[in-house]
Amino acid sequence: MDFTTEVIFDFAVIMTVAGVVTYIFHKIKQPLILGYLIAGIIIGPYLLPLNIIRQPGVESAFAELGVLVLLFAIGLEFPLSKLLKIGLKTYAVISVIEIALMFALSFLVGYLMHWSPTDSLFLSAALASSSTVVIAKVLTDMKKLKDVSATVMMGVLVVEDLAVVLILSLITSIVGADSLSALDLTWTVGKIVLFIVGVLAIGLFTIPRIIDRINHPEEGEFQAEHDEVLVLVALGFALGLSILAHFIGLSMAIGAFLMGVLIANSKSAGRIVYLSHRIKELFGALFFVSIGMHIDITLFGEFIIPTIVVIVIMLFGKVIGCSAGTRLMGYDLSTSLKVGFGMGQIGEFALIVAKVGQDLGVVSSFLFPTVGVAVAVTAFLTPYLIKASYRIDTSRWPAWLRGRPSKV
Repeated sequence: MDFTTEVIFDFAVIMTVAGVVTYIFHKIKQPLILGYLIAGIIIGPYLLPLNIIRQPGVESAFAELGVLVLLFAIGLEFPLSKLLKIGLKTYAVISVIEIALMFALSFLVGYLMHWSPTDSLFLSAALASSSTVVIAKVLTDMKKLKDVSATVMMGVLVVEDLAVVLILSLITSIVGADSLSALDLTWTVGKIVLFIVGVLAIGLFTIPRIIDRINHPEEGEFQAEHDEVLVLVALGFALGLSILAHFIGLSMAIGAFLMGVLIANSKSAGRIVYLSHRIKELFGALFFVSIGMHIDITLFGEFIIPTIVVIVIMLFGKVIGCSAGTRLMGYDLSTSLKVGFGMGQIGEFALIVAKVGQDLGVVSSFLFPTVGVAVAVTAFLTPYLIKASYRIDTSRWPAWLRGRPSKV
């Protein structure tokens, strides 16, 4: 087969296998991300030595594009007005406590298991966020999305996502340098801050106006044709800012995310969210399937112990960190435990972080499959952890632990 035919063949295999596997997972009410990862393992080069995929480089490129589209879509959910209304102080304190604990535990485990500092650093960043998709799905199915604990979790998830984008941009800049002095580190942090401030300062006065102007069809124009132009311009802006971020030495992810934030401040943001939803699902599926393809199950014996350790420290750190942070901010024990158990999984961002580390060639071979399997296992456990948190009877616990009724 020629190159074009092989690429089409590859996508036919990916879409068919992913479709069948995710349909099964949908029927058994499990997170679709598990289905995507397993589909990737099935068609990857490690499960069966068949080399089904003929042009893996093309799929990897689309997976990278999928990362940017996903981060752009996440940014669309965070207009500045929303960020200012989420109770930033409360959720930031909870997030800082949790992320700091995850960093400490990750480096402790890395030290005890003789991992490199870079492995520990990328693991810390990978464990810093939980899964918005999985948590929202479970809470919706349980009809608990309006509970106080659910509101707290959603706020913390927003802050976590923002923090991980910044952390990822920072560590990719750090590991890209041969050596890093205090002055270099200061410049790297300053460059990120200047980029964010500059993009927001200039973009807030231009991007929303451009998008809103495009979204107003002139007399005689069809809305469908107009929608095509709107989504193409939005995605073009996102990828363009990603390339700009790359050229100045930052992660492309932060460019895509910031463009989403800018467009989220336009009156047309809802329309773009609607129009880009299917595109996000398509490229997101390609990304997660690609992740599964890169999980070398022949190394199972090598990464099974690290995976178990990562899952255990993640559950301990998330439950303790989020519960303690929520309790510290004045919520009662029952609500605090629900938040802690609810946040007890590794988010999709972990896959992005691990993939970046692998692509840069700065992490050990076991880290990527370790994180991938840990994401899958913890996503599977999430419904059971959340249900368990609602069964915990705190009425017999000491009064100083129970605290006063929850905030509303």
